[in-house]
Amino acid sequence: MRAGGRQAIPSQVCPPAETRRERSVLTGPAAPPAALTADEAQRFRALVMPHADAAYNLALRLCRRTDVAEDIVHDAWVRALAGFVSFRGGDAKSWILTIVRNRFYDWAREQRLKGMARLTRPANDSDDADPDWDVADVDQPTPEDQMVGKTEVGALHALIDRLPPRLREVIVLRELEELSYREIAQVTESPIGSVMSRLSRAREALARAWREREAQMAGVRP
Repeated sequence: MRAGGRQAIPSQVCPPAETRRERSVLTGPAAPPAALTADEAQRFRALVMPHADAAYNLALRLCRRTDVAEDIVHDAWVRALAGFVSFRGGDAKSWILTIVRNRFYDWAREQRLKGMARLTRPANDSDDADPDWDVADVDQPTPEDQMVGKTEVGALHALIDRLPPRLREVIVLRELEELSYREIAQVTESPIGSVMSRLSRAREALARAWREREAQMAGVRP
């Protein structure tokens, strides 16, 4: 995390994108991509494609499942291609991350409606109240397993994964993807004040969890 009096937490934790399988199981078909001209296709490659890793990393941190992250990102690219003819400039990274984020919440709602996954209510403050509960990661190790035998990067990812989704997304967008407050507000469709409040709580939660991890690691050392 950045300096400035905050609890130190390892930085540079964004892993390289993994190989992705191109399939989509998300609700509702996307509009077929409009045929792009050669100039539009070149513009798409120049503006949007450089953010492919960021799109995947956000999807993975939100859904915490590689197979679903691949589906979300694939579906997001289809929709980005379909809507690119109406893209009139602005920040392309924020634009594609907004699509990815929206597809994650579409998937989460789909799981709730189908009853295919156990859902948990995020422990957020009132300004973060949201009808879309978090999708529980049923394959996630216990906290004890997470704390022992992990690298610092892996342990930090595990701690981020335990945050409620509204806090998880802002910490990923700010600390891993280095978006500005204004860009995060655009991606999450939230007031800047809410973004700052969520970031503060997310950082405090991560710092507290990191201290607990260090204490536990010290206790298990021979």
